[in-house]
Amino acid sequence: MKKVVNIILACSIVFFLSIAKGTASNLDEVICNAMKGMQAQEEKKIPYNIGNYEITRITVDCKKKALITEKKHIEYSLSDFADDFKINSMKNWKNANCKNMIFNTDTGWSTSQIIKDVNKNVVLKLEANFEICSK
Repeated sequence: MKKVVNIILACSIVFFLSIAKGTASNLDEVICNAMKGMQAQEEKKIPYNIGNYEITRITVDCKKKALITEKKHIEYSLSDFADDFKINSMKNWKNANCKNMIFNTDTGWSTSQIIKDVNKNVVLKLEANFEICSK
């Protein structure tokens, strides 16, 4: 989780360095370019482990204004996840990503994380965007 947060924070730095050059009319283009740059760097390392998970995919969809990260648990099957896993994960994801100016400002951009079990079954999909972060 910390590695993913660091990836997103790095995106923010690139974003804010780029925004000085951009204007409001091309804000989406600036964000898209920053996200695509981060994606290109991270894809070179995929797959890689973060704790008990393996990062399997990072996608930037500029039309949907979305950054999507997929990770797979190294050992757990769907039934192995704790009952409070969903609640704790949602809280941690919101706390980590809502500090990012891209997602806590009404830019229209969102970040999602898809968590899968060892058999690639979806366990949980988390999202942070302005609507979620402004609650």
